[in-house]
Amino acid sequence: MSVQLKPLYDKDQTCLFCEKIYQTKRLRSKFVRVKQVHSDFYTEYKDPDLNPLFYEVSVCPHCGFASSDTFSSNFPSGTTNVIAEQFKDWKMQDFGNERKVEDAIRALKLGILSAMLKREKHVVIGGLCLRLAWLFRLISSEEQEIRFLKKAQEHYAKSYEEVDYKDTQMTDMRLLYLIGELHRRIGNQSEAIQFFSRVIQHKHKATEPKIVEMAREQWYLIREKNDEEATI
Repeated sequence: MSVQLKPLYDKDQTCLFCEKIYQTKRLRSKFVRVKQVHSDFYTEYKDPDLNPLFYEVSVCPHCGFASSDTFSSNFPSGTTNVIAEQFKDWKMQDFGNERKVEDAIRALKLGILSAMLKREKHVVIGGLCLRLAWLFRLISSEEQEIRFLKKAQEHYAKSYEEVDYKDTQMTDMRLLYLIGELHRRIGNQSEAIQFFSRVIQHKHKATEPKIVEMAREQWYLIREKNDEEATI
């Protein structure tokens, strides 16, 4: 008699900070069914409860330090003391069970806090802020969504300036596009056009035609909106 495979499975995780081992949940990819992908790469799923984003950040129940697979194992000088001070009053909490959106929001907030205390790359912090904005979009909390879209845009802009996205999965063109799209979503239309134009005119645009097409589509959206407003 075959055992029915469940969507969630337990994964052993070693805390980057305290180095204790704990279990956290992960979602099997075969159960993930995509419904729609938004222009900032937010993904809607056919089953809202089977959302891999809920389990992207692991939270150590022993010390409270939270991390994702994008974190480096290196702790810059002085950061361990700062982290220890921040989490000194941590009461043991288990995030290793099935999560609802509220649990995922708490985990991501801990992930952002941990990343900032650890002085992670801006591209990593920006990614966490963007994912938190997506969770707020999921529950229609527009004010909080905009708040974290702004934070994501700021960190991505710093990442581009400092080129700290090198040796990650983020590409030059994808980062430029994301900065532009986040500007568009928070209402900075002129800045958005500047970044979309940089994607469209990029010297390596032939390598990522899908990103170029997305930038062109968003650029046209802004121009159409501006033309409509001008005729009112």
